Amino acid sequence: MLELVFDANALITCCQAMTQDGPAIESVLEVCALRVPMAVHQEVLAARARFPDARLADRIIGEGRIEVIPTSLPSDNVLGHYRLGSGEKESIALYLDKADELDFLVTDDRLAYVVGQRCDIPCCLFLDMVIELVERKLWRRALAEDVVKAVQHRFSGGFVPHTLTILRTGDRRCLK
Repeated sequence: MLELVFDANALITCCQAMTQDGPAIESVLEVCALRVPMAVHQEVLAARARFPDARLADRIIGEGRIEVIPTSLPSDNVLGHYRLGSGEKESIALYLDKADELDFLVTDDRLAYVVGQRCDIPCCLFLDMVIELVERKLWRRALAEDVVKAVQHRFSGGFVPHTLTILRTGDRRCLK
């Protein structure tokens, strides 16, 4: 089982993705333990009245299937110099705090991804997490393809075609 920290963007993407098997978040939770910082939970609470994906995330958090971990950041921390939201900052801080227990930080925020990399955190975009689940034989390729197609509206440019090619060929460096 993979141990992951999700920021709000990744959690929303995962809760939005509806496949034949149901919400992608359910398939993720079958093979991964998810942790989120308090700021991500607060973002979910703020959005639950307007968005079904936030209601789903709130329900799953309420059931204790996603662990919410309070994270404190000193006011003068280096993350404050980046234009990150509080959920992204706390997700990075949470990973750094529990690094020995975790596999990846999953984000769809490009700045959080870059900052995470600079902090030497193994980060992956949501689509790369999907690839990782297939490569580790935790998900079937067909499920992964369904999830990618279900969230294609959230990604620009070559992200979705490249992900589908990687899933089809098993080669991350493929150009065809």
